[in-house]
Amino acid sequence: MATRSSPNDRLRALLDEARWTGGELARAVNAVAAESGLDLNYRRASTAQWLSGGCPRPPVPELIAEALSRELDRDVTPSDAGFGADWRPFGEEGDPVLPEQLNRLAADTSRRSLLRYSVFRLALLTVPGPGAGPAGPVARRRGAGAIGEAEIEAAETALGLFSATDRALGAGAVRVALADYLANTISPWLRAGGVTPAVHRGLQSVAAELAYLCGFMCFDDELHGPAQHYFRAALRLAAESGDAVRYAITLRAMSVQASALGHRVQAVHLAETAMSSASAEAPQQVRAFLLGQVAVATASVGDRRRTTATLQAAERALAEAADRSSVMGAYHHGSLVYQRAAAIAGLGDKAGAIKALRESIRLRPEGEYRALAITQARIAELSLDGGRIDDAVAAWNRFLDIYPTVRSGRTRSALRTLQARTRSHQGISAVKKLSARAAAESGRRCWPR
Repeated sequence: MATRSSPNDRLRALLDEARWTGGELARAVNAVAAESGLDLNYRRASTAQWLSGGCPRPPVPELIAEALSRELDRDVTPSDAGFGADWRPFGEEGDPVLPEQLNRLAADTSRRSLLRYSVFRLALLTVPGPGAGPAGPVARRRGAGAIGEAEIEAAETALGLFSATDRALGAGAVRVALADYLANTISPWLRAGGVTPAVHRGLQSVAAELAYLCGFMCFDDELHGPAQHYFRAALRLAAESGDAVRYAITLRAMSVQASALGHRVQAVHLAETAMSSASAEAPQQVRAFLLGQVAVATASVGDRRRTTATLQAAERALAEAADRSSVMGAYHHGSLVYQRAAAIAGLGDKAGAIKALRESIRLRPEGEYRALAITQARIAELSLDGGRIDDAVAAWNRFLDIYPTVRSGRTRSALRTLQARTRSHQGISAVKKLSARAAAESGRRCWPR
């Protein structure tokens, strides 16, 4: 940590405005860091160092600024907090989605260094409706070769392959490859000159879908800052192409992410905005997909009546769906029952949630290994909450059967949860064997992020 010659009066003023102690700031920074996959343990003494002129290494200035932004309900930059020039990794709010941004995202997504700089920002959950219009056209260049329907079809084929691999094996198997594909193939196509407006809109739509998928892969690998930026790229591309369905589905994904990080009110707003943004012509499968997340989000804030009504509407919509082949928002009855489980668990019915989770496993297509692993882990946690240790051990053993197949940050976290929650039950023989098996899996490999 570098030290300046003078105290940090800007940070002191912000602390006074927030009415925070040094310990409260340190705890808030630790909480924001956890959203980006960083395990920090700052205390009051750290804040004292910052106030005396200490300059922590990135991303701590960004984390401090984000913590203060949330408390003060306004944008605070690292410079505002007295930490020098701001570093904005992926452009400011309102910038057009330039292909160069996809290049930058790809370069950082392939390195662990991304974790050091990309902070999940609560302010970026405030988004315009799809009718707000694009910020500006993407700059195009001549001489990129003829771009037409063949390129759109190739991108759609690639999308299907990336999506199928992600669903089966987890994001870690293809996330970096998809980021590279966006930067090195899709970005030049978007930038190419001499393209008809119809072809360009088609490219933007499939690019939106690919960016959405890459955002979800980052979410699956618990890289929440990058996920947020890819989702916003997908929003911009969908808005520029006039694709209300892809826009709505991306908002839904942002709601899922907000829910996972504990931002419940924002999750409800995003889910509701997604539903209102979808066009009247949206397929019933998409409507079910959106409604399911509204139910999960409203359950998290205790709105039982809205949750129940929305789940029923989602079930009706999916029953009427004719085409379930879409990659973006691929959805089936197993997915909906999983959402039902999440919703009723949020309302406090853990036994009902376990029953729904088991039903969702029965309804899932073969090969969705990541979903199966995460579902078994969730059954185990809920069973343990209810004192059913034997059921929990059985579900966790099924999770470990699948775990070696999947490369996913969420399954790695589920493994750590297993280890943490079984420590107090080591006197039970079955639990002791489970713990030994989990320790072996934990030490067997560590997939790179």
